[in-house]
Amino acid sequence: MTVLAGILTLGGAGWADQEVRDIRFGVDGERTRVVIETAEPADFRAFTLDGLSDRLVVDLPDMRWSVTGLAAGEGVGHGLVDAFRFFNNSAASSRVVFELEHPAVIVSQFALDPAHNGGNHRLVIDVERASDDAFQSASGFALGHASSLDSLIAERVEAVYVPPQRERRVVVVDPGHGGRDPGSIGTRGTHESDVALEAARELRRQLEATGRYEVLLTRDRDIYPSWEQRVGVMAEARADLFISLHADSSSSSSVHGAAVYTLNDRAESRARQRARQDANHTAQVDVNNILVELELREKRNQSSAFAEVLLEHLGNAGPLLANPHRQANLFVLLDPRVPAVLVEMGFLTNRTDENNLNSASARRRQMAAIVSGIDDYFANRGDDVFADSDTIALPAR
Repeated sequence: MTVLAGILTLGGAGWADQEVRDIRFGVDGERTRVVIETAEPADFRAFTLDGLSDRLVVDLPDMRWSVTGLAAGEGVGHGLVDAFRFFNNSAASSRVVFELEHPAVIVSQFALDPAHNGGNHRLVIDVERASDDAFQSASGFALGHASSLDSLIAERVEAVYVPPQRERRVVVVDPGHGGRDPGSIGTRGTHESDVALEAARELRRQLEATGRYEVLLTRDRDIYPSWEQRVGVMAEARADLFISLHADSSSSSSVHGAAVYTLNDRAESRARQRARQDANHTAQVDVNNILVELELREKRNQSSAFAEVLLEHLGNAGPLLANPHRQANLFVLLDPRVPAVLVEMGFLTNRTDENNLNSASARRRQMAAIVSGIDDYFANRGDDVFADSDTIALPAR
């Protein structure tokens, strides 16, 4: 993706009091008008991106989010827009991402002064329904408009991951294998893909019951998403955490217990290469490489911290494999931004483990241990909402 769909740069005042005050939509046939209301005039850039979902992206200077009734920075769209989310994607910039229900192209964009004294300034982007080919040919990142290091980082910060501020943390749960790939097969004929899916559904149920999490599954039925699609789910959702669930096998039926895997050195090198390719930068390579290195270091540190906390709780729910924190070159752990672990819940080649993996009560205990580990991880990281996780429950959005 290399072509800029649309750029508009407007003169604006200082940003000390800058804030987003409202987002509105208007529909006229095949066109949808997106209006972002701000306290002051604002520079902005609008462009479309294709990927696992089609998106309209609007980049802004650093702003506060002050939209009444949408404290989490997320809302429902209208017309061609399914939903939208706001976040500060660097110290110097903010972004609004509009998820499109159909491919669309930008046909006009402009700014309007307040309609009356004391009113809001308006940034207007008109998008029109388009074919897949037209959308893909018009979509890409904004390149080549950085005049300083700060603006470079703001414009090209896709290599740097900052989850949006929101009421509930987003956890992506990946049930391993599926569809044409059953994974390991147990002594009783148990398919790894089946127990992974049942465990993922139970983990989602328990996490959502706390009121603190939004949970996305990479699959919710017996299909096989590609590795790229699994990783893409967490990238698209700007997830806070990624957990892939599996069941192991061994040539020895005596080997048993759970384990947690994180990125190894070889996989980190692959992740570094992917991040630099995905960033699609054509200039200022040194700056981009610094950003990638910082993100990889932080991601690996956070993944390891989560793994250690998780194992403390998993050990209370059942046996652990010897040296249970392991490292591997696993594709689903490669995203360079999101803390990610792969949990081997037990061995299908061990009769006791296989029985537990097929047991609803054992599954509930093990997933409850993972929930406790997730709570502790966020509490240890300093998230206020998890400081008293036994008593705080946020209302559903």
